[in-house]
Amino acid sequence: MRKQSSIRLFKTLAIKRDLLWVGGGRVASALLALIAIRAVTTFLTPEQYGELALLISVQMFCGLFLVNPVGQHINLHTHTWWDDGTLIARLKSYRRYLFIVSLVGAAVVLGMNKQNSFESSFWAAAAMFIMVAAGTWNATLIPMLNMLGFRAESVGWGVVTVLVGLVASIVLTLWVTAATAWFTGQALGMLIGAWGAKYVLQRHVSAANFAEDSMPLFNKQVVLTYCFPLALATGLMWLQLSGYRFLIESYWGLAQLGFLVVGLQLAGQIWSLAESVAMQFLYPLFYRRVMEYQNHSAVELAYSDLLNTLVPVYCLLTGCLVLAAPYLLNVLVSAQYQDAVTFVMLGAIVEMCRVLGNLLSNAAHVKRHTISLTFPYAVGAVVSLALIYLAGINQMKTNWAAVGLLIGACAMLLAMGGGMYQQIHFSLHPTRCMVGLAVMLAMFLLSVWLPIISGVFASIAMLITLGIVTATIVFALLKNNPATMRLLRVQLKNE
Repeated sequence: MRKQSSIRLFKTLAIKRDLLWVGGGRVASALLALIAIRAVTTFLTPEQYGELALLISVQMFCGLFLVNPVGQHINLHTHTWWDDGTLIARLKSYRRYLFIVSLVGAAVVLGMNKQNSFESSFWAAAAMFIMVAAGTWNATLIPMLNMLGFRAESVGWGVVTVLVGLVASIVLTLWVTAATAWFTGQALGMLIGAWGAKYVLQRHVSAANFAEDSMPLFNKQVVLTYCFPLALATGLMWLQLSGYRFLIESYWGLAQLGFLVVGLQLAGQIWSLAESVAMQFLYPLFYRRVMEYQNHSAVELAYSDLLNTLVPVYCLLTGCLVLAAPYLLNVLVSAQYQDAVTFVMLGAIVEMCRVLGNLLSNAAHVKRHTISLTFPYAVGAVVSLALIYLAGINQMKTNWAAVGLLIGACAMLLAMGGGMYQQIHFSLHPTRCMVGLAVMLAMFLLSVWLPIISGVFASIAMLITLGIVTATIVFALLKNNPATMRLLRVQLKNE
């Protein structure tokens, strides 16, 4: 009995330690990312920020359409390959593919910059090549360390990535005030973080594994039944989440694109903090539980537990972001972008739909039936682009383009919920989900009549107050939540 109590105490302490590492690291990374928004909006004009948004769109195209399907396949098999000692050997064959994808990204940038000089086009293409290669390895190896239970190392190199990227971007932009300079600095941060994560991973692998020849990541069946359908789905996701930027630039110009993207990006950074904490802390536990995906009852319970833990929290965060939008702009964005408050509010809801869609899409990944993701993302892409196109040809304000993005995101989420229920019959806890939804709607109403404060310190005080209130409600929802407790009892490392 005493031994069992000691084991439970040890596991509890380990959970708290891991949560402290993940939470602290993500807070540090998020703060640096928010500082980066302040810096980039200070150094770059709206037109230059619009150029940066287009470069990021190309990067996202390579990441979502060409890399993400393979990355998701790696995530699903990381624990299995680590347990049987073949992980490093399989990653060796990944390098050639990433080199080709990086060349594709560079070629797309060269095609985009025909009106610019050869020198500026060359440097933009070179920066894209480095960003795609280094960014992909960074996004593969750092989460992989976390998946395998090396949380401190994962968090540490994640913070180093953001810090080096911020410093490098500021230095390069002070030297040459251009979107490419900022983008290059971010690529250098990714490169340093990827190198560090690779070094840590190699330290934890026996020397014998390095002598092995490269092993294939997948076979033809996996490509046809999993990777190719997922690439089609994520390509449609890219159209909805990023491809619209080229349409905005065409009808409203780079400056209006800059305003729109700043607002959406600010909301996106806050959401990135929440989603990455969930992905770093809860997803490894979830993936460990669904390793044997043929066990339908176990998979349904694990999937429902993940949803019942995160859906109410995501509702609360949406309401908090809408309420905090004007205060976030006062603190985090340069004065020349202050008119983007409407885009921050709409962006908070758009990002909620995106994150909930990603959460629900885990059903398709677990079942290895990624073709089911195509329809939801097709719905979102078609609705969003059609509404933006109609707003553009009718010379409507950019706000209506943002509304088109919102409607498309909601349509995608509804289609995703129905489609994923066909894959896994999940169940939502009605009380917790309704509480989260009710608080979110109450915050929406408060945002209408809450007084606008212009001072920086007063805005900081409002943000702290809203953060404390939201965190308290989140704690109340997660405390003694059976779904959350079942996830936290999972052991990542073999005892």
